[in-house]
Amino acid sequence: MSAEVLIVGAGPVGMTAAIELLRRGVDVRLIDRSEQRTELSKAVGINVQTLELLQASGLTDRLLAAGLKIRAAHLHLDGTPLADLDLTQADHRYNFLLALPQSETERLLEARLGELGGRVERLTELTGLGQDANGVRVTLRLPGGGTETMRVRALLGADGGRSTVREALSIPFLGARYEEQWSLADISVDWPYGMDAVNLFLSRGGDVLFTVPIGPDRIRAISQTAHVLELLPSGSTVTGTHWESQFRVSLRQAERYQEGACYLAGDAAHVHSPAGGRGMNLGIWDACAFAERYSAGTLAGYSAERHPIGARILGITDRMFRITALEPGLAQSARNFVLRNIVPLKPVQRLIAPNLLGIER
Repeated sequence: MSAEVLIVGAGPVGMTAAIELLRRGVDVRLIDRSEQRTELSKAVGINVQTLELLQASGLTDRLLAAGLKIRAAHLHLDGTPLADLDLTQADHRYNFLLALPQSETERLLEARLGELGGRVERLTELTGLGQDANGVRVTLRLPGGGTETMRVRALLGADGGRSTVREALSIPFLGARYEEQWSLADISVDWPYGMDAVNLFLSRGGDVLFTVPIGPDRIRAISQTAHVLELLPSGSTVTGTHWESQFRVSLRQAERYQEGACYLAGDAAHVHSPAGGRGMNLGIWDACAFAERYSAGTLAGYSAERHPIGARILGITDRMFRITALEPGLAQSARNFVLRNIVPLKPVQRLIAPNLLGIER
């Protein structure tokens, strides 16, 4: 064996798994078919669960130093204030959401990986996979076109929603795609809403705009419509556009997270709407659970642990999306009443804030 564990995919999930294994003394190889780590902001929210999980590896303080601490959320309806959420009502030392572009998160992860003696083998792709009583036998395509065959005790697929590992294992990816065409933009903007809180702009027509600051004068704007910038509220002046994208969103989960000595984590195991900012965080949780179980010799229980947690988070994000995107009618009126009259109550906020921050008890 050239390593105990092979990790396929070197995004935040794969790098976290490698870091957690390396600090436990496990020999790891981490491969990725891309030439370099992402330069895009992609996932921008780091929640409390992730900050807790990464404390032991020494990453939490680095993330906190690099990110923006978001302590409030403001809700609007057709340009009129609807409710304010005080995230500091959560009884936790991390009573905030940390906003940080994924490009920066990956930079910090890769730096820590290197400190532990690991590295990402880039332009390296999994092309073959087989299992027997002795472990997992894989074939890799190497930079320049050569190949390598190796055997490992365990393989973790952290290679995204179109996972090569999941497909090679013939694990069904169950669920469906949302009908909406989504869009996002990272922009520099002058507007009257400040840079210290997230904002949710609802409309009686059903369109939704969500914004989160990711820099001193920069926000991420996302909508379940095709033209996010058209939903910016009056008084907004875009002074620079750094990234725009349109995309489709699915709600899917792998039927199981393991097959023999092969395992799935992150988007390879589950994908869902951006509502709640849970995607990358749930994947990092998977990665930490995998490393802990590998070290403890309890990987047989990985899927039984992680699958129900994934299903619960997928359900939360689906409900959040459907509630925010309600079309005109009785349900929308009831939602607006609750947001305007019930949510501002402090006892209610003390219940809501931990859920929004991803605090797991």
